[in-house]
Amino acid sequence: MTTIRTPAVSPARVFFAFLARDVHVVFRKQLGGLLGRVLVQPLLTVFVFSYVLPSISGGIGGTSGTVLAPGILANSMLFAGLLGVTVPLITELSYPKSIQDRLLTPVPVWAVGVERIVSGAVQSLFAAVLVLPIVTFLHAPGQAPDLSYSDWPLLVLMLLLGSVFSAALGLLLGSVVEPAQVNVLFSIIMIPLMMLGCVYYPWAALGSVRWLQIAVLANPVVYLSEALRAALTPDVPHLSAWVVLLVLLGGTAGVGWFGLRAFHRAVLG
Repeated sequence: MTTIRTPAVSPARVFFAFLARDVHVVFRKQLGGLLGRVLVQPLLTVFVFSYVLPSISGGIGGTSGTVLAPGILANSMLFAGLLGVTVPLITELSYPKSIQDRLLTPVPVWAVGVERIVSGAVQSLFAAVLVLPIVTFLHAPGQAPDLSYSDWPLLVLMLLLGSVFSAALGLLLGSVVEPAQVNVLFSIIMIPLMMLGCVYYPWAALGSVRWLQIAVLANPVVYLSEALRAALTPDVPHLSAWVVLLVLLGGTAGVGWFGLRAFHRAVLG
């Protein structure tokens, strides 16, 4: 009797096959939806605050583009990475649980979760590439943001950390939120994160409302917004680059760990 042996497939090869498939689906088959998620909100925000309001008020009615640009960039990155992981994961974890197909491959459960984080981080970085020209060039006459790229290593580091953090947060939320609670995710979690995430103002500007200035430190968007201000607009008051760097590193590790544990329970429970 002849024994048929199937060639062994390395876990690394399976991991990158999953990643290539997810990237292909997002950037080829779902590109329109991705562009809509990434572009609509920053386009409208920048158009209103940096073009419409300064134009109708003689240049004094809008939020400064220099202050607004890093916040809009951070907000876009966070929600691109978060939604890029959360929405597909919630769908796959519901009936008929299509994610079970991936668990039958020769990779551990945690590797499937890490692949989702990497896929979401790619979408977050893609959002940064698209939104940066918007916040740079869309403005009223004389309202161009004063952005500096001299400290580009810090900028690259903050972009990478922010993208991974947003995707890890997406894995955590996607693993614990039930399909029926998706509306709650948007109304109770995402909108407050944006409005109180120092997107439209630097953290230092909240000094006159001290209790709120302290309270918003629990908001992850604050640290990504301030991180990009430290890199792109160093002359604007911001949290110390070392502080936001340590928080993003610790937050990414912590959220990633809890996210992978929640993912493990969700797919095997």
